[in-house]
Amino acid sequence: MFAPLTIASNGLAVQAQRAGEIASSIAATGATAPSPSSPASGTPGVRVGALPVGDPIENLVSLKEVELAYRMNAAVLSTASEMLETLLDAISPQKR
Repeated sequence: MFAPLTIASNGLAVQAQRAGEIASSIAATGATAPSPSSPASGTPGVRVGALPVGDPIENLVSLKEVELAYRMNAAVLSTASEMLETLLDAISPQKR
């Protein structure tokens, strides 16, 4: 009965670690610094802003995967908790 709780809690820990790794990857790529000939000064074609250099699409997809996996593991924990509560109520019903 406790195996789903253990598996789901381990899944949450793995996804939290994965989210941290993705965040570190995003932070490590940094942003491009404005150059002296930036679009603000009238020279087109120079990238300015806080968009990460690298593969931002892959990072966003990975973050979405982490979010969904985290939600699924949380749902398993919630369902297992409800099942355990129902089982305990059936074994030892309380007067309410």
